Amino acid sequence: MVEQWWQDPVVLELDGIGRYRVIRNTREAAECLLRRWPVQDGCAYEAAIRTCQCVLRGEWPVDYARQDFVAAAVEAFIHIQPKH
Repeated sequence: MVEQWWQDPVVLELDGIGRYRVIRNTREAAECLLRRWPVQDGCAYEAAIRTCQCVLRGEWPVDYARQDFVAAAVEAFIHIQPKH
């Protein structure tokens, strides 16, 4: 399994107002999508799951997983903390 750190972590307000979770790599993103995501459907959600699997197998670049993870968060109306 390929586990590379993302250049920029994604900080999500996931567990309630003011409760943030920092996602730093594809493994953390996959676990978050499968165990903590508020909705288990949607095109972006399904794409993010598939992309994380491909990245973890070393088939696709790490940046793809981050992009699709962010898209799934937007689709699910999860607040993403902007970079400082």
